Amino acid sequence: MELQTFGTLTIQTDPGALFMLGTTVVTRRIIQEFSSVTFEGGRLRGAMVGRAGADWLTVDDAGNATMDIRILLLSDDGAHVFVTLDGRAQWGGSLGRGPIYSSVRLESGDERYLWVNQIPLVSKGTIGEGGAVAHEFFELV
Repeated sequence: MELQTFGTLTIQTDPGALFMLGTTVVTRRIIQEFSSVTFEGGRLRGAMVGRAGADWLTVDDAGNATMDIRILLLSDDGAHVFVTLDGRAQWGGSLGRGPIYSSVRLESGDERYLWVNQIPLVSKGTIGEGGAVAHEFFELV
């Protein structure tokens, strides 16, 4: 098995839409909405449509974080592609400091993009300045 570069998902978080719920039944819950998202790749390019893009994350006392990222993209040729990232990170030192590793699922009902429904993807995310997050997607081939 090899990893082949598939593209980059770039997320700009919305600082006015960060919700710290505190400790819930599952652990500390944080919801972070996105102000913009783009995807640039060889076979898929697009941007977030609507305001449904967010990360529903949890962080335990040891800094183990789980991400539940969901975004609806509109491809540059007009197809809707739903993106889900199921991620993990170890942020024991400081919240948001360290890589994010995710399994990625794409979904589309558009004839031109049915191939995305079966493609196996993983990603590595890096948090940058100002709340920007870049997830490099890799196809398992």
